[in-house]
Amino acid sequence: MSMPGLVSVVTATYQRADTLPRLWDSLLEQGDATIEWVVVDDGSDDGTGTLVRAWEREAPFPVRYTWQRNAGKHAAVNRGVELATGEFCAVMDSDDWYAHGAIAKMLEYWDAIPAERRDGFANVEGLCADPAGQVIGDRLPQAVLDSNTFEIQAVHGVGGDKIGMYRRDVLLDHPFPEDLGWHVTAALVWNRIAARYATRFVDEIWAFKEYLPGGITDRDDVLHLQYPGAQLLFWREFAAMPRPMPRRTRLRAHAQTVRYSLHEGESTRELLARSSSPPMTLLAWPVGKLVSVRDRARIRSAD
Repeated sequence: MSMPGLVSVVTATYQRADTLPRLWDSLLEQGDATIEWVVVDDGSDDGTGTLVRAWEREAPFPVRYTWQRNAGKHAAVNRGVELATGEFCAVMDSDDWYAHGAIAKMLEYWDAIPAERRDGFANVEGLCADPAGQVIGDRLPQAVLDSNTFEIQAVHGVGGDKIGMYRRDVLLDHPFPEDLGWHVTAALVWNRIAARYATRFVDEIWAFKEYLPGGITDRDDVLHLQYPGAQLLFWREFAAMPRPMPRRTRLRAHAQTVRYSLHEGESTRELLARSSSPPMTLLAWPVGKLVSVRDRARIRSAD
């Protein structure tokens, strides 16, 4: 059973002993929020374990550290959610940090959702800013917006990373697939949750992000081509999403499905058999084919 009101901050980390102190300091500034910190070390050899073990002894809240062989951020997040004991899990990257009192704000806005509606909500999300305090992506069209993590971008056009907390039971029901390789985009799981649950979005800065050279965000394009199976699954599910979206957005999703299907070596027959809309897939096929050819040219030039 999860502890009611407890927020488990889940951090998957790899070779980030230099940035973790920033997150640690921000956790100490979370005021009255009841938290625990679950750190899953995805195979670091830079002294991360020694660092976190020292904090474990002095922290005013529980700190739980575990090491695993390098399996990817998605697998480490799965372990962290399994180890967590809170009612909520706040997935926080090891090179990011919270604004003062942010976790208490998450709980405040969650509690403001009428009790009879909470079963239909999975999470609350706020804004991220860069180290200079500039919002990353777009601000929300209003102070509080009930939507979902798919619709907020596909329909409302609000882009940029968001930060918040999920109900732990929802994350346990929607783990990241671990049979698709080392890199799985987080949006695969967020979209699966968005198909069933709402999100309360808040137009407040709750965390700061710094996109470091060599990080996952910095290598996104390369990783997508290294692990096309994960991208194929993401775009196939996106194209079939049972949520309203502009036709051009769904058409783009079909084109991306074609693109990664070609990288995976699927036949056209298999692609069409698995398509949620074969006519739209055929319409998008030339664009998807063209992009896949461009991808292969980029790969050859990089070699």
